[in-house]
Amino acid sequence: MHASQRSLPPAAPACRATISAAALPLISDVLAGAGLDAPRAFAETGLSVTLAPTNAIPLDRFTTLLENAGRQADTQACLWSCGRRIAEPALATLFPSGLGETRLGGLLSRLMADLQALQEGTTFDRQVEGDTCTLAYRIHDPRIWPRSRDAEFTLGFLHAVIERFAGTVPMAELALEHEQDGCRAALARQAGCAPLYGQRLNMLAFPARLLDLAIAADAFPAPGHPPDHLQRNHFDGDARQRIGEAIRRRVGQGPFSQGDIAADLGLSGRSLRRLLDADGPSFRSMTDDARLDYALWALQRTKLPVGEIAWRLGYTDQGAFARAFRKVTGAPPSGLRKDAGSSG
Repeated sequence: MHASQRSLPPAAPACRATISAAALPLISDVLAGAGLDAPRAFAETGLSVTLAPTNAIPLDRFTTLLENAGRQADTQACLWSCGRRIAEPALATLFPSGLGETRLGGLLSRLMADLQALQEGTTFDRQVEGDTCTLAYRIHDPRIWPRSRDAEFTLGFLHAVIERFAGTVPMAELALEHEQDGCRAALARQAGCAPLYGQRLNMLAFPARLLDLAIAADAFPAPGHPPDHLQRNHFDGDARQRIGEAIRRRVGQGPFSQGDIAADLGLSGRSLRRLLDADGPSFRSMTDDARLDYALWALQRTKLPVGEIAWRLGYTDQGAFARAFRKVTGAPPSGLRKDAGSSG
């Protein structure tokens, strides 16, 4: 983190992260099906279910919609259940491109790509390591809050897609970025495993052998052309904006270098340096700003040890993080955490 003026708390999230309004009618239906007052949740958020499917809405509005709905629920697992409820209609309408696949692994790969197209400013990732497959979801900008119910909703949806073709499958692991703020047992019963809170990303893991399961040809209607909401023109931004997005994708996941960012963008180190030589903030400045946003979120919104926050931000030790943080904010990390605790 470099020495620059930064007010606390952090500014409101930028509108770079968006989601297609095509999902809103289905969201309204599943909230109502779960016994929640969907019109009230939409009104509280300032959203309309009748927005054109090709419209993009700020992602923080969407996460707030789910949070408002979650406040009506009796249990924390309600939004996980809503995510499960939306799986069947969403596969048939929002994400039909994977329905031509013959194996579950192919369908999940297509689905994660379609989710990425639907929702900007996030990462949807599928990885296989040994006998375990993981599906991960993360919003890049930590200033977008609240996002706890959103994470439960999204992972509940993915869990239901897997079980749609594989039957009841206890998850090998369920990880959530946010702190526990409800009944852990209720979510554990639905997911088939105890959730882990305060993790680096939102993720569920299951046996990789399930990826080879065959999908019946008549499981869904034959897929047609990709729907309009998956063909919308995405905001690509200029080169510096893409670099900033790549940095935010990495921040909070451990150490990374300028070379890592170049590789993520499909550039050589020389090409990245040439782009950064233009007028504007330096790579160091962009990285420090993203680190600060993550540090503020982690200190104010989580119970993570300061040493763990330091590691996630790529510092060699807690002392280096504390010195950098004090240089920017004028206060040690522990001081901000005490202030956040007293204000809550």
